[in-house]
Amino acid sequence: MEAQIKLTKTMLDKAIIDANNSVREFVKTYGVDFTKMKSGDRATLEAKFVDGTETVINLYRTNNARGDRRISIKGIKSEAEVGSMITISLNTELHLDHPTGILIEIH
Repeated sequence: MEAQIKLTKTMLDKAIIDANNSVREFVKTYGVDFTKMKSGDRATLEAKFVDGTETVINLYRTNNARGDRRISIKGIKSEAEVGSMITISLNTELHLDHPTGILIEIH
């Protein structure tokens, strides 16, 4: 399972990214269910970029009437550019039989 996001200029400039369906489904694996979150709720997951740089993924509902579902990735602006496709997936080492965390790839 993986999530994909195509970055726009606004996403990079403001670090505000809508949590699309692929993101919402992927993070359920880690116990984050946007349908159970209230406006203002937040969850944080540890992750790594493919180059090994550690980061965090923040998942939250905005604190407004709509409670928009959002994701932000610490350091994404220095790793990606407008038009980049981000893939968020399970980080599995070839010698292990289980996931070791979250991997962020930028294409």
